[in-house]
Amino acid sequence: MDTITYKVIELPPLTDVALAEFGKLPMDTFAGGEQRYRRFSQFRMDFVDDGWRAELLPHRPFIQPRSVNSYVGGVRRPFEPLRIDPSPQLIVGAEEIPLDSTQPWQVNVHQCRVVTNDAVTGVSVPEGPHRDGHTFGMLAVFDRKNIQGGVTQLFESGSSTNPFFETTLQPNQALVYDDGAMWHTATDIKAPVGSQGHRDLWIVAFNPWSERRYGDEFEAAAGV
Repeated sequence: MDTITYKVIELPPLTDVALAEFGKLPMDTFAGGEQRYRRFSQFRMDFVDDGWRAELLPHRPFIQPRSVNSYVGGVRRPFEPLRIDPSPQLIVGAEEIPLDSTQPWQVNVHQCRVVTNDAVTGVSVPEGPHRDGHTFGMLAVFDRKNIQGGVTQLFESGSSTNPFFETTLQPNQALVYDDGAMWHTATDIKAPVGSQGHRDLWIVAFNPWSERRYGDEFEAAAGV
């Protein structure tokens, strides 16, 4: 079966407990403001018997090479780990791409809340249009409250103008995409004057285990 270039998919809803975790996320001090809150964990996914299984990996800091993130590339970001199990949604993403079931995959999951009010600008993507250096990505939205904006956009690689695709992901929708084939971003969010709003999402990356973004060797290379 051919893998996707990009498409919007439906995800299983989160439990009430998992949804409540968005309101308890620590602030992301690397986002250039006070608008983002985040947790981060990494997983290994294997196709066992007749389905995908996700195994939580020992916690490590998040790091991206400078070649794919000019904003904070090469910086070890010690985010706190997830306190939820993302397996049901990861499995649907793996099936919809679909991932090659003959090999294991390494998965990054960022659980984020972006907030906005009169004092805080709701910057969704500080680095602007970009790619993250992964094989596949999944941008999953689980709540939009009292906001405008937060439009997911796709661009031709190397371009930051005239997106060829735009969509406002609704709760329990996700965009899966070939990260190497395009750039992506999301527009800033804004709440009405005198009020606050937020956008709750996961940023997910899938890479073959043989090309994993995990462990001492990867982190040493990414920090150069």
